[in-house]
Amino acid sequence: MISTNPAEIYDAIERVTIAHKATFSRQGISRPIGFVVIGLAATGRLDELATASAEGSVADRIMTGDELKDLPAECIATRGTGKSAVKLTTYALIGMHVAAQVGFGQATLTELGKVPGTSATKVQNFLAELPEMAEYRKEIESRKKAAAKTAADTAAVRLVWKFAEKFKAPHNEETYAEVMEDRGLTFDQVKATIALVKADSEVKAAESADA
Repeated sequence: MISTNPAEIYDAIERVTIAHKATFSRQGISRPIGFVVIGLAATGRLDELATASAEGSVADRIMTGDELKDLPAECIATRGTGKSAVKLTTYALIGMHVAAQVGFGQATLTELGKVPGTSATKVQNFLAELPEMAEYRKEIESRKKAAAKTAADTAAVRLVWKFAEKFKAPHNEETYAEVMEDRGLTFDQVKATIALVKADSEVKAAESADA
């Protein structure tokens, strides 16, 4: 089932970038073209990656545009001949079809086909600008504000947590009283944030030990 609903495609990109922040950004010059991002989202491939505990090697190659090695020849379309031939994967072709269906203008379609690719955020911005997304844009803005508040709350709690760890202070309501008042948080919310901060710290410590 291929989705041509811009809100669903937008959310699929959002889910994978929340679950695995580096899915697109870490690829640098190898990042996929916009059509591939749309094709991956429209086919549900990004949802598979979002629910994975980590990107696997095949997923990495799909992200970098090297997925030609992982697909049978019949899944690849070639435009032109010889060494200069442009090879397009199924995901890119699906992305072109979906992009035309949702009503992108020629300038946007050209941008989506540019090599070495565009950012996932830019693809989301193109989707959000579609006329039929007018109402959904309000929800997107609301989510962005909530995410920004959560990030700021986490940063504030992390500072107090680091202080408490350094000076062996107890992780109780008294220690976090000021940040709770400043950020409008309950102690239950603070405890949940501490758990995330602690887990993140342990992961980083383990990665440093392995390096």
